[in-house]
Formats: sequence, structure tokens, C-alpha cells
Amino acid sequence: MSLPNQQPHYRTITSRLKPLAISTSFLLLFGCTTTSLTSESNALETAKNDCIGTIEQHTGLKLLPNEKLPPGVVMPQQQGGLCKGQVFVTTKEITIWRAWNSEYSGSKLGKWWTFDKPRGSISQYRRDNVICPSYSPLDMLVSCKVKVGTQVVVGPGQSAKCSDYFSYPASKTNQIYLADAGNTTLVCQSYDGRFSWREAPQKVVKSAESL
Repeated sequence: MSLPNQQPHYRTITSRLKPLAISTSFLLLFGCTTTSLTSESNALETAKNDCIGTIEQHTGLKLLPNEKLPPGVVMPQQQGGLCKGQVFVTTKEITIWRAWNSEYSGSKLGKWWTFDKPRGSISQYRRDNVICPSYSPLDMLVSCKVKVGTQVVVGPGQSAKCSDYFSYPASKTNQIYLADAGNTTLVCQSYDGRFSWREAPQKVVKSAESL
């Protein structure tokens, strides 16, 4: 049988294989996408399960149960952000606080805030709000009022890996995510940080005989 007589048969087989190849490629692509979305969903679900705090209801905030969370707010373990959160809307002006970095003016009206004025040791404040030293030196403080009708996300903090040497665990302290503080806040007041040293409490170590 000559080669020219084989060409029509070859074309028929090829034409049958092309749709199969396209279908297989589609299934592989769809399968990868589904796996990726499933993995991300599972990671966030694991993050929620590891939370040690609850989402608190604060005066002046109304829960929006059907509102979707913005991306990048609830994060997997060791990546900061919140471990779980819900969207609220302000029903009256509320005062929020933020410690920030004076070396970067854009840090003043950032996205992460607290309900309470920072007090006590800086190290404890970092731990409560999961703020790695590399994020900010926390040498300035600002308080602002949030406009009525502003949407915010509230929830306890997720754990954060600050370096190869240490990490902050998840925190029960509620934080506030405010997407656009520049346009949704008013009556802001800034404060600069000052040295204020106190004698550190001594740790009492019991002897073996007293145990």
C-alpha cells in the first residue's frame, strides 16, 4: 500500500484525537484550578479553627452577616492579619487607635487599628496585636473618629512569623481592618512616643526543696 493512500486515514485519526486532547487539557486545567481554590479554602478554615478569641460586638457597630470579607484580611497561620472576622458598619462615630511609623508618612492612616488606646509595655502591645518589629517601630500614635456608614472588619489576630527566630501566636485581642482610612476618618489627633522606663518586675524562682 502506498504512502499517499494512507494520508486520508491518517487525517481521520488525527481529527478524532484533537477534540480528545482539548477535552483532556480542559479537564487538567479545571482540575488544577479547583484544587487551588480548595487548598486556599482549607487553609483559611484551618486558620479559623486555630483562633483563640471571639469576634466581639462593639457599641456603634452593626453586623452585616451577608457581606463578604475583603481578600487578604483573614489569613492562614503565621501570615498575620485576622484568623477570622466579620463585616460591620458604623452606626455612630467611633474612636479608633493606631500606633504607626514616623519614618513613613503613609503608615499614619493605614488599614489596621484597635478599639483601645495602647497602654502598658510595647512588647505586650505587639504580642496582643501581632505586630512584628519589622512591621513598624511604633513610635507614633494616632486616634481618629470613623464616619457613620463606614464598613469595617473586626476579629482576633492571626499568628505571624516575624523571622526565623521567633513568631507571635494567634491573639484573642480584636483588631479593626479599615480599608480606606484617609476618606472614612475625621478629627484625627497624633501623639509622639517618649522614653518611659519602669523597673522590670523580678521573676521569683523557687528552689527545688520548696516544690
